Amino acid sequence: MSLGAVAALLIGIAMLVLPAWLAWYLIRRRRRLASWPRAQATIRHVRKTKHNSSATATTTTETSYEARYEYRDAAGVQHIGEVDHLHAPKVGDVIEVMYDPDQPSSSDTVAGGSVLGRIINYGAVFIVLGGGGIFVILASLDLIPA
Repeated sequence: MSLGAVAALLIGIAMLVLPAWLAWYLIRRRRRLASWPRAQATIRHVRKTKHNSSATATTTTETSYEARYEYRDAAGVQHIGEVDHLHAPKVGDVIEVMYDPDQPSSSDTVAGGSVLGRIINYGAVFIVLGGGGIFVILASLDLIPA
């Protein structure tokens, strides 16, 4: 087996291990976040930024938002958090957040979006990396023509 074939084999194995690790990490994180208490938070500050994107032949302008919110934990202590994935938030909007009971200043917004959308997105990553990894492994072992 040549050095190139060994390198391809190792890359293929990594492409199979990465989706498995990612699945383990996401499941573990989801279970941990599911146990965090929820609270209502109020948007106190919004920063709007425009970016020029020239990924295509034409230049387009994209807008992103960063918002700072305030919430109270179960003990009534006020905390501040930041989020950058809300669509056009406004000062005074109320959102749902979850916070770490062991460290109440650590918070995250409650995930929106559909479960089906997340399954499709993660599934695409698993299929591309897993399928690519299997192809690279088989090609490095000369089981299929490269």
